[in-house]
Parts: sequence; structure tokens; C-alpha cells
Amino acid sequence: MSFKNAYYLLPGGFIFILAVLLYIQSQRKMRKRRELFAEASMFQKVVSHDPTKRPLYKNILIIFSILCLIFTLARPQGSSYEDTVRGEGFDLIVALDVSKSMYAKDVAGMNRLEVAKIIIKSMIAGLKEDRVGLVVFAGETMIQSPLTYDKNSFLTFLDRASPALLTLQGSDLSGALTASIDRFEKDDERSKVIVLLSDGEDSNSKALDAAIKEATEKDIHIITVGIGSEEGAYIPESTDWFGYVKYLKHKGKNVVTKLDETSLKKIAEAGGGDYYRAKDEDTAIAVIKALNQVERSLVENVKVLRRRELYCWPLLLAFVILAVEWLISDRPFLSAQSDRDEDRI
Repeated sequence: MSFKNAYYLLPGGFIFILAVLLYIQSQRKMRKRRELFAEASMFQKVVSHDPTKRPLYKNILIIFSILCLIFTLARPQGSSYEDTVRGEGFDLIVALDVSKSMYAKDVAGMNRLEVAKIIIKSMIAGLKEDRVGLVVFAGETMIQSPLTYDKNSFLTFLDRASPALLTLQGSDLSGALTASIDRFEKDDERSKVIVLLSDGEDSNSKALDAAIKEATEKDIHIITVGIGSEEGAYIPESTDWFGYVKYLKHKGKNVVTKLDETSLKKIAEAGGGDYYRAKDEDTAIAVIKALNQVERSLVENVKVLRRRELYCWPLLLAFVILAVEWLISDRPFLSAQSDRDEDRI
């Protein structure tokens, strides 16, 4: 079993442990208050029923229902199974810049790579019967994921994308386009789209022009997304033992990386697409709308691997537990109440 949203487990586990500790603390305070009020034997005579067991059961059930809901949010998945796809789709290659400059924090308080991944994940969530692949690039390129219907597999490769994958630094946009073009199947009649996300800064204009020309000749639709700011930001290089960030330096001065929109706009215009500058969630929405305007081709009788969704079981268990908790009354049964009343008389 695996979890599609495993990032919920750590904060969810913290919330669960916190709930348990708070409950234990509240019980200790309640016990101390009782001891101040009266001795245990005298307290039993004063109250009409045992004040601890039923609330204890109810609270335990609530805590376990929280645990079930945490597992539901984490979206557990079981074994894979083969499914037949039929519908309309296109082939999409995502070209992601993973150069060190993408670590600069100048977009909504996050670094550029984080913002790019958020946009890509939003795009993937909006895809239907489309195949998607991933190319990462810096000063060189690498095929991170081939074209696939398996969105979960793609997202796994996306999460692993970082500057550590490549040794040669820079932003080789022309190489990224060429590698993306080569990923498409030559005889496939489906529409082909490249979404390139980068902070720009490609200096090889001749190679870029050649790559754009090749994409145009092969009728490949290109959308570009600029990540960064015109003001620029420093490039984090390392962190010392005290948490102090050390920045990339050149001749003793911190290197400032700025968004270069010129090449990105040029690519989008020549590729029949649009250029978007990443600012907030609206950027992802705009890219999704642009993708939805691309003509999709008929896809049928294609075998794909999917994972069995298991989140319904912890969700159902949470509802059952809460229902049982609701049925347990805080008040004693009538017979027990009557017995205690008779003892007093």
C-alpha cells in the first residue's frame, strides 16, 4: 500500500499525538479537581453515576476517528490494475528548468522550482485521457519521465526533480525544446504540446531559433511560463550549521538572478502558444485553459495501469466510529440510576 498524499501523514500524525496528549492532560486536571473536592469514596456517593468511563469511551472514539480521517486525507492506494482508456487526448511534454537559479526565492515567498511544481501539478490534475512526459534541463537535459498515462508515476518523477540531477548549470532552452520534440512519437497523429517552465537566460540564440523552427515544422504547440521577478534574487548555495544561508558568489559578490522573458516570449509566439508569468494560482488556471483549447484526438482501447483507491475505507470507518460515539450517552442507564437512588434512601 502507498499514499498518494503522503505529505498529510507527518502533520496529521502531529495532530493525532497532540490530541492524545491534550486529552491525557485534561484527565489529569479533572482528577486533581476531584481530589480537591472530595475523596474518591465520598465523590461516588455525591454524584449519581461513574463520571469517567463513558466520556472516556467517547473521547477515545473521537481520537480514533481523527486518525481515520488523517489516513483518508493521505489517500491510501492499493495494488495496480489494468484499465482500458477511451476518449480524447493529446501528448504533453513538460520541460522544467532545474538550474540552481530556480532555487531563488522571489515568487510569493517561495523558490522558483516550488512554484513551477505547483503549476505543473495543477495542470496534471486537469488532464483527462492525455499522455504526459517530463524533461528536466539546466545546462544539459535529461528525460525524467517518458510519455505515459500514469499520472501518479509522472508526479513521482516531478517530486524528485532538482538541480542535483544535472551537473552542467545554465538554462539551455534550445536543448530543452529539442529533447522535448524528440520525445513525441513521429507517426502519432495526436496533437502535441510542450509546456516549458523556466526563468529564461538562454544565450545561444542560433540553437534556439533552430529548435523553434523544428517545433513549428512538426506542428507542435508551445506554451511558456516565466518563473521569477524582474528585480531578481540571490541564489542559495548552502546552509551552515547555524541555519545561515550562503549565496552563490562571483568575484566576492552575491549573484543576482533575474527573470528573462525575452526568449520565453519568443518561443511561445513562434510556437503558436502563449507566454504566462507565474505570479499566483491564476497562472495555473490560465495554463489549464490554454491546454483545454488544444484540439484533442480520439484515443481508444489503450491499456493503462491505475492504482486501486482505498481512501473510502478509513473514511467509512471514521463515520462508523463517530456514529457509535454519538449513540453513547453521557447519562447513566435508568436501572443504574435507580439503584443509586435507592442506596441513598
